[in-house]
Amino acid sequence: MDKKLLIIDGLNLIRRLYAALQSEQDLERRVERTQSIAIEALAKLTHQFDPDYAVVVFDSNGKTWRHNVYPEYKLGRVPMDDKLLESLPDFARVFRFNRLPCLRIEGWEADDLIATLAVKAANSNVKSYIISTDKGFTQLLGNDHILQYDYFAKLGYDKVWVPGKYGVEPHQLMDYWALVGDTTNRIPGVKGIGPKTALTIIRDFSTIEDIYANLASFPERIQKMLAGGYDQCLLSRSLVALRTDVDIGVRLSQLRYV
Repeated sequence: MDKKLLIIDGLNLIRRLYAALQSEQDLERRVERTQSIAIEALAKLTHQFDPDYAVVVFDSNGKTWRHNVYPEYKLGRVPMDDKLLESLPDFARVFRFNRLPCLRIEGWEADDLIATLAVKAANSNVKSYIISTDKGFTQLLGNDHILQYDYFAKLGYDKVWVPGKYGVEPHQLMDYWALVGDTTNRIPGVKGIGPKTALTIIRDFSTIEDIYANLASFPERIQKMLAGGYDQCLLSRSLVALRTDVDIGVRLSQLRYV
């Protein structure tokens, strides 16, 4: 039987629980309630998945490599309440007290750390369950040893689910998003190209390089939309692609859940 690694997107979980308590006017009380509910959620998840290893991953403070490459990255996103931001170290301490290791590395988004952990675990035949509502993780689901679970919708996602949702295979998602963009993170696509047109394009040529090497194969309308967008597509693809090579400096044995 495969060993299991439970990887929890900490901020994704906390922010959604916090948002659900918006009727609570006392911010300090709201944070305390969020913390209590988060602990309950983690207890349910560890009971449900019965992992051999577990970790809660957090974003670092400040800008990451994506901001340096593309300053508009996530520009305009609603900022976190100061009270919640200030309390994040307390969340981590409480999680650790409840036997859940926490990971945060300066300069890195949790997404890249999670992707690196999942891929490295998969290479060791350890099955990873990523707990997050973030669609970006679906690009990893081509690996049979990586699955995603939405705690709030109570739905699990695998490589069979991806084509039904997006119309492409997991390994094609980065090129697909390079064409349509990622509005959540303010990553631009090609103007005028939506999901349907993108699927038409990718059905014939599955990578940005192949698409632009064969522009003459497309109808004139699509050629005009794609014209001059090659460099932007490459940049967008690099931004949506999760890094799986982060030097985390943590051994799997250090994440054992006992």
